Amino acid sequence: MTNKNGIYLSVDGDDAVRVIIENSMRIQTDRIKISEELIGELEYDMSNYEIVLEHIIDETEPLDDIGAYSEEQFTAVSDAALELADGVRENDLTSGVLLRATVNRLLDFEDDGTAMCLMMTMSNIVKALREPLDTRYILYKYLKSRSEFDTHDMWLETNVLPEGFFFRRDYPCEIINYDLFTNEPKLSQVFFFDNYTDYFVFLFLKFAEQQRRVLECPCCGKLFVPKSNRAEMYCDRILIDGKTCKQIAPKLARKLKQRNDPLLEEYEKAKNRNYKRVERYENADGSSGVMRLTFNEYKAWLDKASEMKRLYLQGKLSKDGFKNIINELG
Repeated sequence: MTNKNGIYLSVDGDDAVRVIIENSMRIQTDRIKISEELIGELEYDMSNYEIVLEHIIDETEPLDDIGAYSEEQFTAVSDAALELADGVRENDLTSGVLLRATVNRLLDFEDDGTAMCLMMTMSNIVKALREPLDTRYILYKYLKSRSEFDTHDMWLETNVLPEGFFFRRDYPCEIINYDLFTNEPKLSQVFFFDNYTDYFVFLFLKFAEQQRRVLECPCCGKLFVPKSNRAEMYCDRILIDGKTCKQIAPKLARKLKQRNDPLLEEYEKAKNRNYKRVERYENADGSSGVMRLTFNEYKAWLDKASEMKRLYLQGKLSKDGFKNIINELG
């Protein structure tokens, strides 16, 4: 393998060996599950990321009416972009490494001394920083829709293949003379990534090849991949006191049935209503009259609302308190 900054990946079914390179040095090698890596990425709260990105976008505005840009402005935007990548890296090593690698690659350009050159580079940096937000929404939409189809083929034909352009991208591959899984001599394929979207779309495609199901846990509201073909309703995430949704949810479900509570029905309606708002906003492409609600804002609300639902069912949150959370987004 060459020592370009980014991530190298060797794949075998749902298993992969990931090698992370920074400053031409191998900083981590680990084995991952593609399904866990893919769905786990959707659980990170990127609300603060979105706020910082808006600030960086503001900093790319021209200094006057004729489109002047300064070296100081360019440096400030570049530094802010790298700081944002490093901030992501603290909680999400994979995404932080990919973002920094992308920004550094964009900064490695031949400066012709014109304002246009600075403007185009800043524009490309902003575009790269937007990618995680757009990609997370698209992948969540695809994965969520998998739970709505009975078969893998129906899902592909109805939901994925019509938007096949999203998957048409280059995935650079190298041939190395040893197996990353065993370190034994062998000709092996290793894929290289220094771009957020390319990496996670590649994982999505490899996951789709496995023809596995995706479900939405009614307890925590998060997506999960069942570990077997047996009927599974709840996920294995730790919810409280070391207990998982699978352990806690049946008891909560009994309480829910005993209550026959219209608030719980209102909660389910709010989940669907707010997700439809996200779809309209994400597909509006800047059209006026569409109420703003980004995927990351929706996810932050959903995580909080599902936690408040649990507290409400346990009698630790009042009816009014739960109702306020349900209607928080309008």
